[in-house]
Amino acid sequence: MPIYETLTILHPDLAEARVKEVLTWMQQLVENGQGKVLQVEEWGMRDLAYRIQKQRRGYYVRLEYEATPAALQELERNFRLSEEVLRFLSIVRKAPSEKRPSVQPHSEAVTESPAETPPEAPAESAAEPTPPAPQQAPEQEAAAPAADTEPDESASPATH
Repeated sequence: MPIYETLTILHPDLAEARVKEVLTWMQQLVENGQGKVLQVEEWGMRDLAYRIQKQRRGYYVRLEYEATPAALQELERNFRLSEEVLRFLSIVRKAPSEKRPSVQPHSEAVTESPAETPPEAPAESAAEPTPPAPQQAPEQEAAAPAADTEPDESASPATH
């Protein structure tokens, strides 16, 4: 069975007890479709980027589960009919979120590459001449005085 992840935004006026009931209802919908709930994360009350059904806030819940495509369709149909659900989005996951790669291997690779780069950089800079840089600098200096004179000219008519 494919693994799905559904992010749901619940109505902000729901009492805490009602939110728990809705979460139980969501899990029962998955299990009734021969699915298996893998993870439930309550992100809590958050501000919305824009109004949804005249609401500025919503209670976010992330549900990760294994289910058949028919069970997903039934879950989404129930979300559309429910007044407690402001918005939802379901995606297919390739693997459960517990197996996500950690950030550490990536950060180690980043720290190794700067250590290797400096020895190579001086060798390249010694092989290449540096005259193109001084040629660019006079052009920039020529442009700078023109910019200085323009504000003076525009300032003098404004004072008269």
